[in-house]
Amino acid sequence: MLDTQLWAQGSTTLLIGMGIVFTFLVILIFAIMISAKVVTLIDRLFPPLKEEIKPSKKSSTDESEVALAIAVAANKA
Repeated sequence: MLDTQLWAQGSTTLLIGMGIVFTFLVILIFAIMISAKVVTLIDRLFPPLKEEIKPSKKSSTDESEVALAIAVAANKA
């Protein structure tokens, strides 16, 4: 093979490969944009349920668990 033929084949392969990658990336960008619009539409049609924040039933005055945790940590050290 001549040197010019080798360069021609290499550059052809390069351009075809870069074209395929570029096309894939453009398709990927459009797919992401479309999916974002679909998710926004679904979010408008079915809004998420708002859950009420309930106070914990555990009393904050119960210091026995805190004392136990401190005692265990002190014994491990």
